Amino acid sequence: MALRARHPGTSLRVWGRREEALQHLRDRGLADFSSTDAAQTAQGADIAVLCVPVDKLAEVAAAAAPGVGPECAVTDVGSVKANVVAELERIFSPDRNFVGSHPMCGSEAAGLGAARADLYDTALCVVTPTPSSRPEATRVVEDFWRSVGMRTISMPAAAHDRAAAVASHVPHVAAAVLVNLLEDESPEAAAMCAGGFRDTTRVASGSPELWTAILSSNRTEVIAALGKLGASVAAVRGLLEQGDAPALRAFLERAAARRGEIMTPM
Repeated sequence: MALRARHPGTSLRVWGRREEALQHLRDRGLADFSSTDAAQTAQGADIAVLCVPVDKLAEVAAAAAPGVGPECAVTDVGSVKANVVAELERIFSPDRNFVGSHPMCGSEAAGLGAARADLYDTALCVVTPTPSSRPEATRVVEDFWRSVGMRTISMPAAAHDRAAAVASHVPHVAAAVLVNLLEDESPEAAAMCAGGFRDTTRVASGSPELWTAILSSNRTEVIAALGKLGASVAAVRGLLEQGDAPALRAFLERAAARRGEIMTPM
């Protein structure tokens, strides 16, 4: 949709698991060619973007690889990078044309009905080239994401996974924990959930299948970040037990100020 809106002359070749989904895309004019055959779909492409859950990326990449030409750049949209990059670089090693990506955008909604053309506008995409990446492939991948309105930064895959654990993965776990916490509370507690609860837990509505794959794939970094979260929660509990209101206020002031800095529009 973003390419159709910004670059209407682009030829789009779309692979999908289900013929019904592909027919929906054809009906909306979003595919010039579509097939359930990944290798056939990849033939003649300048860039191939793999958009499947992280635990399925290697399988789909291997299926597409026979159709990927030597000059075609290949990237993905996975939320975890170290394992993905290692696996897909191996699959595409002859031409060194795979470069990992993580567009930092989206919502808890899933399916074609939730898609929108402006999803990428001004959002950040992390690109994770390695010494094995062909420089031209890296340039094509970065230019592609910029062409749909994104900002890009380059980062090693391992550094990405550490940062994503804190910025994205643990917040999802925390949201799910807060929602499940209500199961042990009175019906009145659920009835009292309003804007604050809604905003804090929005991402908990995301696809359980997708998020199981993400958290499992990045489990080492998520476990480490959860340890830090647990220590922070324990420290706040300690302040409350001690009745240390000044320290509690300082903690909240620091968080309010820091969030303002982090969330300032770019």
